[in-house]
Amino acid sequence: MAGLAPEGSHLATPWIKQGARIHVREARTTGKRLPYMCIGLFLPVIPSGNVPHMRAAFTLHVMISVYYFFKTAAGQVRCLTRQPTPELLELEKRFGSRVKLCNGDMLGPACRTTVAPHLTTDGGCDGLINCAAHYRWWSRSPDLFTALNEAAVSELMKLALETHVKRVVQVSTILAMGCPPGDWGSDVRPLKPDTPPGPSASRYARSKAAGDEVVLRLAAEAGLPGCVVMLACVVGADRRLVSGGEEDVMRIADLVRGKVPATLGHDTVFTYIGVHDAAAAIIAALLRGRPGGRYLVGNQRLTTGEFYDVISRLSGVPAPSRRVPVWVAAMWAAAAGSWGALTGMPPQAPPDLIRTVSYGTLLFDSASSEVELGLQVPYRDITESFREAVQYVQEYDRLQG
Repeated sequence: MAGLAPEGSHLATPWIKQGARIHVREARTTGKRLPYMCIGLFLPVIPSGNVPHMRAAFTLHVMISVYYFFKTAAGQVRCLTRQPTPELLELEKRFGSRVKLCNGDMLGPACRTTVAPHLTTDGGCDGLINCAAHYRWWSRSPDLFTALNEAAVSELMKLALETHVKRVVQVSTILAMGCPPGDWGSDVRPLKPDTPPGPSASRYARSKAAGDEVVLRLAAEAGLPGCVVMLACVVGADRRLVSGGEEDVMRIADLVRGKVPATLGHDTVFTYIGVHDAAAAIIAALLRGRPGGRYLVGNQRLTTGEFYDVISRLSGVPAPSRRVPVWVAAMWAAAAGSWGALTGMPPQAPPDLIRTVSYGTLLFDSASSEVELGLQVPYRDITESFREAVQYVQEYDRLQG
């Protein structure tokens, strides 16, 4: 899933080693070819392909994969970031003038003053990808959910309209669809791109839904050439796994380290997608997304119990043996959440996580999105993405001694 990442790890970049499969139809442009600008993205990899001349730019936790798509064409990558990460510095060193690091901040008034110049300089930008998000189950700064996931998106999309950006992709999460009434999200009635969103289980999902709605509304009312890509749970090597705090939302590092005492929602089903395939879908949406379109991406399903078993098999660490009923966890989480708000200490099982699990299985049908975007399926086996995540954590721990 797309999310906000802190400063980078010093590790090498294992995610570079394998690319995603992506079927890219030839993109034809007329007139002057302007740079693409990509705002935020996290750790996927894009292979070579037949793509137009372009330049690109990124923000916040700017990652490597989208550049590996753009590197097949003549052009420049702009990386908009509050503070350069090791990954960005590596890109700049490796590719020289083709990578430009730009300082900027999407929060508050700074969005207009620091982001806008990078949308207009050197001939402007043809495209923009927004993957920036405050993504976690619990936050010491809960106001950031609204500030970054909704208000900043609104300002960014207005800037895109004002500066005549030609293509816009808002990267989101399937959790933003919420839990619509009427048996939506079940085996017999999976969510579809045109399903009206329902109530959200978490502040993260609620704020992402609000940001997505901004994009779709501006597309309908003001002609914003924007679409929304709603990803399943994204898995892969990612420095958020080892950054501490609440960034490791799937608790993969804790599982690898044997620090998860019990399981919740053992039979609840979630849908996953590897980070490489997620990146392929994002770029496909940039090239071929329909303005006002919503795309649901990912189709590899696991129960929570199967998720724990996969991590256990790959890491050699036994899966948690105890199971806690959701209603028991909910009672405990309410108290723990209040204590966390007072002390600033994150609870082991935050209330938003418990609510998400208690909403139960949430399934969706990605077939129409895959056809429209021209994605190549079947996707890479999700076990391989989990393997990369586990190995990333293990290598980090080994280097830490």
